[in-house]
Amino acid sequence: MVQYSILFADRDPNVTQDFIGTLKANGFDAAGTTSGMEALGLYKSMSPDLVVTDLALSEMDGMTLLEEILKYDPTARVIITPDDANKDVITRAFRLGVLDVIEKPLDLETLISMIRELPAREDRALEGNLQMMSLASIIQINCEERNQAQLSLNHLGKDGIIYFKDGEMIHAETDGLVGDEAIYSLLGWEDGTFKLKMGLQPSTVTITKKWSGLLLEGMRRIDESTAAWSQDWEDFDTPTEEEKDNRIPERIVKTILTNREVTSAVICSKTGTLIAQDKSPDPESEIAFGAELMGKAESIGDFLDSGNLERIVITGSENRYYLQQQEDDLLLLSLTKRSSAETVHESVQTIYKRYQSA
Repeated sequence: MVQYSILFADRDPNVTQDFIGTLKANGFDAAGTTSGMEALGLYKSMSPDLVVTDLALSEMDGMTLLEEILKYDPTARVIITPDDANKDVITRAFRLGVLDVIEKPLDLETLISMIRELPAREDRALEGNLQMMSLASIIQINCEERNQAQLSLNHLGKDGIIYFKDGEMIHAETDGLVGDEAIYSLLGWEDGTFKLKMGLQPSTVTITKKWSGLLLEGMRRIDESTAAWSQDWEDFDTPTEEEKDNRIPERIVKTILTNREVTSAVICSKTGTLIAQDKSPDPESEIAFGAELMGKAESIGDFLDSGNLERIVITGSENRYYLQQQEDDLLLLSLTKRSSAETVHESVQTIYKRYQSA
């Protein structure tokens, strides 16, 4: 008996043929294609229970296919299968309403097991792991999208829960903690699983602070617990204004490094003078690299008649580089391969605002 109907799209015709054959052998009603345009037509004609799509399809890429399918049918269930599930891809897919992200190479047994579990999964519930998408990113997206939702978390046998409404977090609890303190504790979970259910709300409100402030405070607490330094001026002899100005850049780079998507940070002047750095293996080389990037950016800006570019992100085979002009200085960050430049930018802006008002 047919259990489930599946539309499978992959740019490799051999992969498509093999998967469709195996899915049919396991009792699924399956159709496949290598074309994004054809996949959209198949969806409209067969209304499958699930779409599993590659991102690099012919005629129409998988992300565009996802957008078009969800325009046609907002209740569609779609799983994307990228070659490189970096956090920008995951974040965009999350915002669009993807059900799950499975990075290639695909494991057929895992995929079939996941498909079998889908009918029992709550309607439109998104599930994933915190290594693929950090809790800070999940919080940011739900608050910016003004979702009303319940986020359930599990880490090493511990459970946590966060509720969102009207662009803010309104309740959280874990391990006997509630409200703000629960958020600070949950932000320390580097791995684990999450499940997001839309439309739910708690019976109580325990959080009244802005979500961005809670994230920054959570980062500060994580930093203090691991780096053995304090952010409070009262911990030192009263500094002169010059000493205070010198310490602020040092603290900015230390706080930026509490974001696990950042592996090193350098602040320099536009003339190439090192101001502060943390975890950089070769600050001089990075400053030269940043100056070269900024020069290219200014040329591109002149060509586009759009002025100077505010920030630049370059993705390599193993990591990413982020360059930002911050007032009279340049900030150069090395990021992890799966980092989200959007999330890092929001974090950097919040950190600068806090320290410059110190």
